[in-house]
Amino acid sequence: MQPGYQRDVATWVAFAALFAFGILNAALGPVLPYLRQTEHTSYLAGALHQVAFAIGGMAAGIQASRSHAPRRRTIVVGLSGAAVTGLLLGYGQVFPLTMTAAFLVSAFATAALIRVWAALADMHHRYRAVAMTEGEVAVSLAGIVTPAVVSACAATALGWRFSFVIAFALVIATAIAVRATRLPDSAPRTGVDTTEHHNAEPAGQHRHSHLRTLTTIFAVVGLEFTLSFWAASYLHDVVGITQDTAVALVSALYAANLAGRVLASRLVRRLPPTTVLRLSLATALAGTPVMLAADNPVLVTVGLAVTGIGIGGTFPLASSLHVAASGRTADQALGQILTVAGIGQITGPLVAGALAQTTDLRLGLLVLPALTVLAATTTRASRRARSIGGTTTESPH
Repeated sequence: MQPGYQRDVATWVAFAALFAFGILNAALGPVLPYLRQTEHTSYLAGALHQVAFAIGGMAAGIQASRSHAPRRRTIVVGLSGAAVTGLLLGYGQVFPLTMTAAFLVSAFATAALIRVWAALADMHHRYRAVAMTEGEVAVSLAGIVTPAVVSACAATALGWRFSFVIAFALVIATAIAVRATRLPDSAPRTGVDTTEHHNAEPAGQHRHSHLRTLTTIFAVVGLEFTLSFWAASYLHDVVGITQDTAVALVSALYAANLAGRVLASRLVRRLPPTTVLRLSLATALAGTPVMLAADNPVLVTVGLAVTGIGIGGTFPLASSLHVAASGRTADQALGQILTVAGIGQITGPLVAGALAQTTDLRLGLLVLPALTVLAATTTRASRRARSIGGTTTESPH
């Protein structure tokens, strides 16, 4: 462990809250084949659940970027509300109810997520890239567990919907733990973080950096959600894997995300965040052709794993760069991030679904390499980097 970076009780509780968020965040993709079957919806109509989910996240992001709500209370209410509305998503059974539930789950969960990320950023400050990348490991663990639980429940008399009952119990337990833990309040920010921006920047350059990091976030979130949302459908409809097995294989994607995030959390202690981000994007770009060209379970799983490893660290790395570039509080900067992330969540899966509706899902998923290239072009190598307290940080210019 690097000197100066310590995981105290509040950090571990924050990781637990991220795990709880990850359970709800990962559920929509694996249950999509069952929802489409139950509600008799097309690819495009199925993608509207992701649109509702993204709009909920955007609403929470906009609210957070303009307010100073108490962190702990917002996390507790957000997790509890998401747990309850998750039951509606599982047991709604009709399109209007499940659409509404997708919106509410995301709105509540994202409100909690923003404050959890902000608390981690403020607790670890110069080491925020390390803490946020490790936090994403918790999200990945939840992503591995969730599809497996959905698939296991679907294979029993309880049915796939019972996975939302399990999620409810786990998320409520986490909310209780958060309620009992002291978290740092939001602290005012008056300028760009000097721990990652070593020289004063002209206003125009700062604004350019700010917009570039948000564009990167849009692309990497669109990439991650397009793949996670359509993976089960792609494996079943295009590759020909049975439905329950296809849903279970989505766990391989989240396992790969986990591996990527663990690797990124180690590399970012020694390399500049933009360098690690570019390496991650290169890995994702190498995996997508294998996945999209595959016609058998072995090759598609290899492609899925390589792509997942690459995607794993992209969001926390891009987010840490934006928090550093923003002159706002961590809560407000994370609000901006989640607002833009919502646009990515809508655009990627919806464009892929629209293309799949007119052609097929394999061609629809060409959105994946396109978003990877966009993220790479907006992630520039730094001109200057240095190590602070054992953690490599940098100016993104």
